[in-house]
Amino acid sequence: MPRDIALPEIDVLVPVAPKDTRNVAACIGHLLRHSRNPIRAIHLVAPASLPANVPTPAALSRDIPIVWIDEAALEPSRAQVEAALAEAGCRHENASWYFQQLTKLSCFRAVPRANRHLLVLDADYTFVADIEFVNASGQSLLPMGYPLHWNLETRDHVVPEEHTALASAARLVPGWATVDAYSGMQHHMVFDRTIVDELIRRVERHHGLPFWKAFLATADASKWTGASEYVLYRHFAAAAFPERVVSRHVGAIDVIQSAKTAAFDLADVLAAPRRHGVQAVGCHSFLDYEQRLATMDYIPESLRSRLVASSRPLMLDLDDGRLRIESAITPLSLWGAQPDGHVSLG
Repeated sequence: MPRDIALPEIDVLVPVAPKDTRNVAACIGHLLRHSRNPIRAIHLVAPASLPANVPTPAALSRDIPIVWIDEAALEPSRAQVEAALAEAGCRHENASWYFQQLTKLSCFRAVPRANRHLLVLDADYTFVADIEFVNASGQSLLPMGYPLHWNLETRDHVVPEEHTALASAARLVPGWATVDAYSGMQHHMVFDRTIVDELIRRVERHHGLPFWKAFLATADASKWTGASEYVLYRHFAAAAFPERVVSRHVGAIDVIQSAKTAAFDLADVLAAPRRHGVQAVGCHSFLDYEQRLATMDYIPESLRSRLVASSRPLMLDLDDGRLRIESAITPLSLWGAQPDGHVSLG
């Protein structure tokens, strides 16, 4: 475990859905193996019935508490989120997706005794190289993530004229704007208590509503993915608190697939050969996979039609801002996309 006691200690929060149970041990185990920042505690948010069915890497975490948090104790509840979405006219069955977004944005309320920095990590994502999350100066290292518009095989990206998450964030936070052409969406985020508190304060003062109600009211109800917590936070933090954050690329490969026909799990991705420079990997099984892809306006139409038409899992290779996509086939090999950068779905 490459801990550096000169670096700030962090807490970790991992939302865990039933479909993620088989990934949790690998997620936590590799985080503990590769985090250079000392970890004070790992907090898992899940339904109360879940912990008994989820193995955790006890041997790797002897001196780090693993704390289960009953999601029913959090506000808003799944039922409150579902009711708010219905009131807004949302016809998608995506309450669980918004619930986990709000859990992340309310992370310091879920873990009130957490330190200043709290790493939020998706349960189906982890790290395969030693990595720092907060530097010695106390600055959060924020992932730049996927480009805001999915142009393949280029690092020359621009902010798109239309993007659902950008529009939702601008409606939510007065004066909110992008700082560059990258989303911040990459399955993890380092939240700073001061920044989160100020974000919530500005939103509640402007809308006269609890933060979670304002977040849902300003999301685009017509889209499956009508808002993004990572887009919202990363650009707010970089613009309003530039002295407290540093943006950086994280080299990663993610397998995405429909939950109905999932062929891989995180252990499969971890075991596969991978190209040099990969720092993180993920394996994601999406509910309503085709509906989600169909309403993602950051994917060019020509690319989206090919992705929707394909029934195979896909492999997304993010290399210093350059995105490549190819089919994920057995045996899985994470060597990146075809040399010409075209989507290989045949």
